[in-house]
Amino acid sequence: MSVNHLAFPNIGDIAQKSIVRSDFTISVRDATGVMNERGVSSLIIEKTGNGRYIFSVEDLLSFIHAGGDSSTLLSEFPLRPISCMSAKERLLVLLEFMERSQQRYVGVTDESDRLIGIVTYTDILTSIDPAVLLEKKTIGDILSRSEPVMFTSDWMLEDVIHHFKKMEDAIIVVEGGIPVGIVTTKDVFKIISSGGDPGKTLGDYMTSPVITTPKSTTINEALLQLRQYAIKRAIVVDENRQLLGVITQSQLVGYAYGSWVHILRNHTSELQELVDMLQVKTRSLEVLTITDVLTGLGNRRVLNQQVEEEIERITRYNAASFSMLLLDIDHFKKINDTYGHLTGDEVLKKIGQLLKDSIRLTDSAVRWGGEEFAVLLRNTSMFAASEFADRIRSIIANAKFPDDIRLTVSIGLGEYVASESDREFFLRVDRALYRAKHQGRNRVEIDRQELG
Repeated sequence: MSVNHLAFPNIGDIAQKSIVRSDFTISVRDATGVMNERGVSSLIIEKTGNGRYIFSVEDLLSFIHAGGDSSTLLSEFPLRPISCMSAKERLLVLLEFMERSQQRYVGVTDESDRLIGIVTYTDILTSIDPAVLLEKKTIGDILSRSEPVMFTSDWMLEDVIHHFKKMEDAIIVVEGGIPVGIVTTKDVFKIISSGGDPGKTLGDYMTSPVITTPKSTTINEALLQLRQYAIKRAIVVDENRQLLGVITQSQLVGYAYGSWVHILRNHTSELQELVDMLQVKTRSLEVLTITDVLTGLGNRRVLNQQVEEEIERITRYNAASFSMLLLDIDHFKKINDTYGHLTGDEVLKKIGQLLKDSIRLTDSAVRWGGEEFAVLLRNTSMFAASEFADRIRSIIANAKFPDDIRLTVSIGLGEYVASESDREFFLRVDRALYRAKHQGRNRVEIDRQELG
C-alpha cells in the first residue's frame, strides 16, 4: 500500500483499498475461511437499503468465547454496522472519532458514497510522521502500570485462549521474566481457521525470538520499529531484559494524536507566525522570478503571461486589441567595449527608468533580454502605438546617459490580430524590429499586416 506521509493526510490516502466483500448467506466457518484465504482481518457485508456491516477477527473470537456454533449463518450473526467517512476527510477527524467511539474499523467512501476502503489503527500508524512528535518522551514515560498477559511455554493454548479478544491482544511467553516468545491474535486466528489443535502448548505456537523495545526508546523510535517489523505492539523491557509491559499500536497512535492536539492548541500563534513568514518568503521568491534584477522591470516571463491574458480577454469578450513594441539599443556592444560593462549596466538602468516614466499605469515595460526591451500597450491601436513609439525613440535619443553617452534605439511595432497565436504575434513584431535595425537604426518600423 502506497502511503502519502503527510502530517495530516486525507483518510483516502491511507486506507486499505483491497476490500473483501461477502453476503449474509455464508456461515461463520466459511467467512473465516475466506478471511484466511485472502489474508484479511475483516469482511464487509453490504445489503441494498440495509447499510454496511463488518465481520472481523474480533467478532469471531467473541463468538467463540460465547460458545457459538461455526455453522451459524451471518444472517443470524450479530453483525456490527461499520461507520463510514469521506475519503477527503482529514486524519485528525478520524482519530477523534475512533478515540470517542472505540471503533477499530472505519469505512472510506468516495463522492458517490461507494465504499472504496477501510482504515484501521495499523493504517493510521503507517501514516504518522514521527517528526511531528516534538516531545522527547520515551516508551518508559508512557508505559501503563497494568501487568502484561504472560505465561510460560508449557501452558496449553486452550487454557489461555480467552485472553484474545482484540487484534492487538497477545500472550508473552517468558522464562525467568525474560520474553522468549509471543502468541498473537493472528496466530490464534490461523489455528482456528485451519482447524489446528488448541490443545498444544504455547511453545508449539509461539513466535521466537521476540522483538523487544528497551524502555529508553523514544516514541519516534518505537513508531519506526512498529512500522519496520509490521507489528502491533511494543514489548517493553528494562536494561536486564526483564519484561516491564506492552504498549499497543493504538496506544502509540493515541499518544501521537494527543501530541498533535497539544501542538495545535498551545502553539497556534507560533504556527500562524510560521505560515505568515513562509507566505512572505513565497511572495518574495515570486517577485524574484518575474523581475529583472538590474532594471527593476518585469522580465520575459511576465510579458509572455500578460500577452496570453490579453489574447484571452480579446477572445472571450471581443474587446479592443493591444499593441507591442520591441526596442533594441543601437551599437550597445560599442558602449560596453569603450566604457566597460558597469557603464553599460547604468545605461540599461537609465532606459528602464525612462520607459517606466513614459508608460501608463495599464501598460507594462519589461527587459526582454540583453539590450532589448518590450512595452505592452493595452487597448491601443497600431496608430496610437506608433505615436508612442516615436515619442520614446525621441526621448531616448535626447536623454543624457553616464559619461555623456548619446545613444539611439531601433523599435519594431505590431498590433495583435484576432485568432493568431502569441508566437505568431511575437514573430511579427520581431521582424519589424529586424527591419528597423537594417534600415538605418534610430527608427520605428511597423508590421503592417492587415488587421481583421
